[in-house]
Amino acid sequence: MVDRSAVEVVICPPALWLTSFTETFEGLGMGVCAQNCSKTDAGAFTGEWTAANLVDLGLQWTLLGHSERRSLYGETDEDVALKVEKCQAAGLNVILCIGEKLEEREAGKTDEVNKRQLGACLPKIKDWDKVVIAYEPVWAIGTGKVATPEQAEETQKAIRAYLSQAVSSAVAEKVRIQYGGSVNPENCAELIKQPNIDGFLVGGASLKPSFMDIVKTVGPSKMVDVWPAYESKMEKEGCNQAAIDAFKYNYGVLASGADVMLPESKLDPVDSLPTFEKLKVKPDARLLKKTLILKLNGGLGTGMGLEKAKSLLEVTEGNTFLDLIAQQVAWMKKEFKTDLKFMLMNSFATSADTLEALKKYTDLGTGSDLEFVQNKAPKVTASDLTPASWEKDSSHEWCPPGHGDLYPAMLGSGTLDKLLKKGYRYMFVSNSDNLGATMDLKILTHFVQSEAPFMMEVAERTDADKKGGHLAQSKAGGLLLRESAQCPEADEKEFQNTSKYKFFNTNNLWVDLRALKNLFRKFDGALPLPVMKNSKTVDPRDKASTKVLQLETAMGAAIQCFPGASALVIPRSRFAPVKTTNDLLALRSDAYQLTEDFRIVLKEERDGVPPDVKLDGMYKFTDAMEKMIPNGAPSLVGTDA
Repeated sequence: MVDRSAVEVVICPPALWLTSFTETFEGLGMGVCAQNCSKTDAGAFTGEWTAANLVDLGLQWTLLGHSERRSLYGETDEDVALKVEKCQAAGLNVILCIGEKLEEREAGKTDEVNKRQLGACLPKIKDWDKVVIAYEPVWAIGTGKVATPEQAEETQKAIRAYLSQAVSSAVAEKVRIQYGGSVNPENCAELIKQPNIDGFLVGGASLKPSFMDIVKTVGPSKMVDVWPAYESKMEKEGCNQAAIDAFKYNYGVLASGADVMLPESKLDPVDSLPTFEKLKVKPDARLLKKTLILKLNGGLGTGMGLEKAKSLLEVTEGNTFLDLIAQQVAWMKKEFKTDLKFMLMNSFATSADTLEALKKYTDLGTGSDLEFVQNKAPKVTASDLTPASWEKDSSHEWCPPGHGDLYPAMLGSGTLDKLLKKGYRYMFVSNSDNLGATMDLKILTHFVQSEAPFMMEVAERTDADKKGGHLAQSKAGGLLLRESAQCPEADEKEFQNTSKYKFFNTNNLWVDLRALKNLFRKFDGALPLPVMKNSKTVDPRDKASTKVLQLETAMGAAIQCFPGASALVIPRSRFAPVKTTNDLLALRSDAYQLTEDFRIVLKEERDGVPPDVKLDGMYKFTDAMEKMIPNGAPSLVGTDA
């Protein structure tokens, strides 16, 4: 990870990989830079990339005037100047290369050459904030020869003096001037000490792992300085390696200052998807023996005033969420005449209560056969990004890392490997408060036959869903999720445009466990999920306590990690979550009914439209709502709302 507050890094891959590498490098705190662009605007110029083309691809940088372009392709000073002009007009940042050949240096013409090459571009530059100068002595490129720190400093001091004279002292003072001649980890420390060397244009050394040593030398990062304290803290707490690796990735994104926003320029809408109603598959019950049903059960429901698992709330006819889930599984076992595998991902706050409540359902399993526990992550001090501490109650120093922790929790607990060893191949995962999300044999068969490694159940967005996240197509290829926290303010209108972005994630997901295991191998044990930061206080009940950041990931965001991932549009009956007392009151009312397979569905009289319940803020907690309706929920089946 690169700490953008300390150093700016851009990578210049060949044009073929410009878009495919963008998201990867940005996730590491780096930018992507083109190696060249055209001196023309759009037109019949076969093989050319205009500055506007690069901007359309989401790029912010391009290299211009590299010595190889000048020597091998005959680019003149005037050609380079025209390119600079086009980039300025397009708002594209430029790394402008200048430098002398060996014979010019030996003839004492170094300053003359630099002034000539730079001087041709000066009239074209209106915005110096978008220009970096890279001095690359041609005789030192790829030869192993390096100008001494004193020689490089002398030349770059002369370049700055020329800018002061030809443009202004203000420009000369603020413009960044790089050195680019066979820079490597061994010589970079002495070079960067020079007052007029602001960074490096790195060639061959950028292709080696030690390139990051150069980056660290230029800008020591918060990650390097602070990470050991986090690692030590997590090890002392007994966190497994997968949990440590996942948090290390998340913290690295935070410390790097990486741009985690997803503007419109990076996205395309998803116009159409296969729908549940039009699936033409013959359900194959044999697949159930290879499939795990997993419920996420880590939530305490604090937003509803609870200090226990939300799934312990009574829903209907004396049944809690957990009761109904257990009875759903029992019904499916009987219906399909097979021993369905069921598990829960609990949190450190819900495990004990949940296991106690499920003791009466002996067929579900016990211990590690029934549950694995979500990891916990350190809270981050907002002011300096160090590990948060709270002597009054050290438990407040930790937080759940979001349901994206499903994946590292499965890996670190050994659950993933255990399931694969026992022959399980597929997983259906959903939230415990969504009683509409049951095993559907038709969907399972479709998922397996599609050979997709990951499939998300989505529903069509309505005005009621416009402020929530949506599915989109990345311009770099593949599906992704954009949450509201990832949308720039300027794009808020388009984010809420439900006719453009038509689908939202229901958090009902299907995962090929073999593909998940392979993905961990590919990414060295830490999936690169988008990181979201939530601002809190270290003690949630003490608003005067230290301000902290909680780093979280979402499990649905993994759709962008799996090549070939897909989505399926499902009916709303498979999405009935309980997030507020409004939802709970509606669910308890006569607008819903309990089916023989223990699902809660809307009665036909509602014509697919759930009642719109809006309680006063004084009833946001369940205990207050219970007092309001001592005789049960009012009748809502016939209401217009």
